[in-house]
Amino acid sequence: MARENGLNANLVYTWRLRYLVQQQAEAVRLVPVAIVNEVSSLNESPAPSESEVARQQGSIEVRIGRAVVKVDGIVDAEMLRTVLGSLRS
Repeated sequence: MARENGLNANLVYTWRLRYLVQQQAEAVRLVPVAIVNEVSSLNESPAPSESEVARQQGSIEVRIGRAVVKVDGIVDAEMLRTVLGSLRS
């Protein structure tokens, strides 16, 4: 049929192969799902205390030379020490 229409059979084969590869790439891949009757403990977590909320809403801005470090929320003291130490050197 390809030769009757002036096309090389290899060209039709290549088009067909590309089409099949594209179809496989676009196929939907499903992931396994399990249904559990237990309620997750994430929904039962206690409300944060007022001090925790206040601590999360804090903001720190440090300027060393031309560098500015701004930290919002809960701050890991050791990480902040490391960052500030690297700016000083």
